[in-house]
Amino acid sequence: MPEINFGQQFFRISADFSIKEKIADGTSRLIMGKVYYDLSAEKIIYDISFPEPETWVLKDTTLYRFQSNELLDKTSSFIIPASSFFHFTLSGQLANFGLKNSGYTIIDVSKKEEQILTTWEPQEEKVKSSLGQVIMSNSDKKLQAIAFYNPDNELLSKQFYKNYINVSGCEVPTEITQINYHEKGQNYQITSYKNVVINEKGNEVIYDYMLPDL
Repeated sequence: MPEINFGQQFFRISADFSIKEKIADGTSRLIMGKVYYDLSAEKIIYDISFPEPETWVLKDTTLYRFQSNELLDKTSSFIIPASSFFHFTLSGQLANFGLKNSGYTIIDVSKKEEQILTTWEPQEEKVKSSLGQVIMSNSDKKLQAIAFYNPDNELLSKQFYKNYINVSGCEVPTEITQINYHEKGQNYQITSYKNVVINEKGNEVIYDYMLPDL
C-alpha cells in the first residue's frame, strides 16, 4: 500500500553556482563553486573553486573564510541564513520572502497583466526605523521581483527571480539578479544555479561544516 504524503518536506538544497558581480567603481568579479544549505544547521556553505579554492561559511551574522580547513578570517555579514533565499525556498516562504512572519502587513494588492503586485509595510517600530515598504511581484504563485525601500521611500535594492525549475517537487529559481543602490551608484550581481539537488542524504560534514570555538 503506497505511503500517503500530505505535504512534501524539504530540508536540504545544494547546487553549482556562479556569481557575476559589477561594482559601482567599475570593477567586476566572478565566483564559482558549489553551495549547500540545511534547514536545521542554518549555515550557508560556499565551496568555492574559482578564482581560488576557499570555503565560506555563513552562520548567524558572521562570515567565516577557510582555506584548506584553516580559518583565514571572519567578518560581519548582512545575510542571515534563516532569512536567505535558500531558507525561504525550502520552507515554502519564497513567494512572500518570509515577510508574512516578519512583522510586515499587506497594505495594497493590485494586478498588472499577469503579475500580482503586493505592497508590504513594517509594523514593528524597530523595523520601521531602518526599513520602509517592500513591493513584490508574483506570477503563478512564484516570486518574480521584489524591491526594498527605506523609511523615506528611497529605493535600497531590487531582486529578480527567473528560470524556475521543479526539483523533487520544490520550485527553485535558477537565476537571481540583485541591484543594490547607494550614494556612489549601484552594485549589480547575477547568481546562476545548476545541478540543483533537494534533500540529499549523507554528506553531513559539508552541510553542517564544523566551526572553530572562538
